[in-house]
Amino acid sequence: MLLGSVFDANSLGKWIYDWTVYHHGAATPISDMAGEMWLLLIQLSGKIKRSEEIVPKVRAQENREMIEDFIESGERLTDKLRTLLKRCEAPMLKASKKREAAQLGKNSGIEFVETLFGRERELEKTERFMQQVRLWNLRFDANCEDILKRPTQ
Repeated sequence: MLLGSVFDANSLGKWIYDWTVYHHGAATPISDMAGEMWLLLIQLSGKIKRSEEIVPKVRAQENREMIEDFIESGERLTDKLRTLLKRCEAPMLKASKKREAAQLGKNSGIEFVETLFGRERELEKTERFMQQVRLWNLRFDANCEDILKRPTQ
């Protein structure tokens, strides 16, 4: 949820990417980072959802527990994302109060991007979150993919 609106991973990632491209241009390192974040959000969400659907079919207790651990750690990453987004909301609201009604969305979106990817703001937390999702994805693929493909073995 961002400013009272509910987003799924894909629409949130697209929203972040679109505002970043609008503000910084398409062929920039920040826009590339926003595009990678979009992909990471889709991967994290998709793997959690798929795991939740298949875990009841996993026969081996040890394998089921591993999948459940990955689901829990993926949910913790999702909580970190929520915290990061909350930190970006206050500056958005502040920007919207400074502008005329016609400029609310534009200025708020730009302020969100500046907060999420700004060197003096939340860039370090954003980069850390993205690195944690990359690592989670690698570990998930190494440990869970085969189990999810053949849950009854």
